[in-house]
Amino acid sequence: MSPEGGKTMKGLVFYPGARVDARAYQDILAPAVGAGYRVVILKEPLGLSLLDGNQARSAMADNPDIGTWAVGGHSLGGVSASSFALNNSDVKGLVLYASYPIDSLQDRSGLSVLSVSGGNDGLSTPAKIEASRELLPGDAEFVAVRGGVHAFFGDYGDQPGDGQPGISRQAAQQQIAAATVSFLEKL
Repeated sequence: MSPEGGKTMKGLVFYPGARVDARAYQDILAPAVGAGYRVVILKEPLGLSLLDGNQARSAMADNPDIGTWAVGGHSLGGVSASSFALNNSDVKGLVLYASYPIDSLQDRSGLSVLSVSGGNDGLSTPAKIEASRELLPGDAEFVAVRGGVHAFFGDYGDQPGDGQPGISRQAAQQQIAAATVSFLEKL
């Protein structure tokens, strides 16, 4: 997705959650496009980002006019985005939606990180997000959407094992999108 009428120099490659259609993230990432960022939402092989964790490299190569890249992802997609960011020094930002890395990113220089989570998430629980702090750079930004649940990070319906929402999907997604745009503006 590209912004209308303007040339952009920054982009975001986004890994969907496991078995979630890429189109489920169009609306939540549209404000980033509206703010002037190119957004590439990956279509994962068999719906699992771990099968091709380097897929972001192809998206970046297909957009050589973009000078500053961030990667991001929701849930399992965030795990893949984290691994990609760890191993690719040309990535300047990492956006985690209800997700956390497997490996430590504390020593990854030049990487800014945003972690957005839901206060009522039954899968990437607040405790799991809190525990992930030790894997992220000390200046990582954490945003918790009070009452938000795992399924609010995309438009794909309810998710088994998720918590009960304490906020509307629309209000939660506005907070998620605003945090994302604010973060990208700092890269």
